[in-house]
Amino acid sequence: MRVVVTGATGNVGTALLRWLADAPDVDSVVGIARRAPERGTDPAYDRAEWHRVDLGDPDAADRLATIIRGADAVVHLAWRILADHDRAGQARTNRQGTAAVVRAVRQAQVRQLVYLSSAAVYAPGPAGVPVPETWPRRGIPGSSYSADKVAVEDMLDRVEASDADLRIVRVRPPAVLQPSAAREVTGMALGRFAPVARLVKGRLPLLPLPSRAATQVVAADDVADLVGLAVRHGGAGTYNVADDPVLTPAELARLLGGRHVPVPAAAVRALLGVTHRLRLQRLNPSWADLLLDTPVLDCARARTELGWRPHHDGRMLVTQMRQAVAAGTTGRTPALG
Repeated sequence: MRVVVTGATGNVGTALLRWLADAPDVDSVVGIARRAPERGTDPAYDRAEWHRVDLGDPDAADRLATIIRGADAVVHLAWRILADHDRAGQARTNRQGTAAVVRAVRQAQVRQLVYLSSAAVYAPGPAGVPVPETWPRRGIPGSSYSADKVAVEDMLDRVEASDADLRIVRVRPPAVLQPSAAREVTGMALGRFAPVARLVKGRLPLLPLPSRAATQVVAADDVADLVGLAVRHGGAGTYNVADDPVLTPAELARLLGGRHVPVPAAAVRALLGVTHRLRLQRLNPSWADLLLDTPVLDCARARTELGWRPHHDGRMLVTQMRQAVAAGTTGRTPALG
């Protein structure tokens, strides 16, 4: 098989390249990124053929179509998670960039597209009750990240309705973690406070969250495993993917080396609002809503239809991330650094 991956130097992209490098039925991997990695940084990167493309450029679709022609599947991972006070730029990458990928896939007559969506497409659900893929897909109000994910899935609905030959897979994870992404994740979550995290050895003495907050995480390798199985399966469909268990605020605080301090949701939003306006950190108040209102996921479909099984425990994953932060671990590409 020949597989093309956009956003191939990022968190999930790096894990997927490792999976594809070990897959005996994959004989060609093409990586698409704005900044290609240097040779010798990672064996998985070295096995791929690289092309530099900014998906938001006006000619991105035509350039991509030439690159992906003859591929068995295109895996679309490229995404701008944070607006960083540039909402137009975020939408350009996410919405226009994905539209360019879809146009290129159809122009090149590739028959399978795998899209990395998110648990954030779901409407708020009952606290702590896992929801299946059929849960209403209205997103979390006020979140640009969620709005872009919902808008792209709406577009994919229209594509599926007009092109019966194109098989589309949608993968919906919660927060995706791996130790090599520790610097990226810490930078997104803490902004200018990120260097302090290493000084305190990754510990978070106090975790101020509402008691109802429930958190799921998933290892990048487990997401890559599901994506790889979907490519190998050659089908279509939507799959939740998450690692057990669901983490309560008290459990999350313990894993981060501190204690949980129950606070109202309004206090979390206010804190994010002030620090974001002062450009001290990168998360605006809508991320409080994402944390509190995104439902936890039922992953039974992935297990039943694809034979997927998680290989990581969410508690151990958070512990590994804390250790990676303390050690100053970073990935070997600009996206992970």
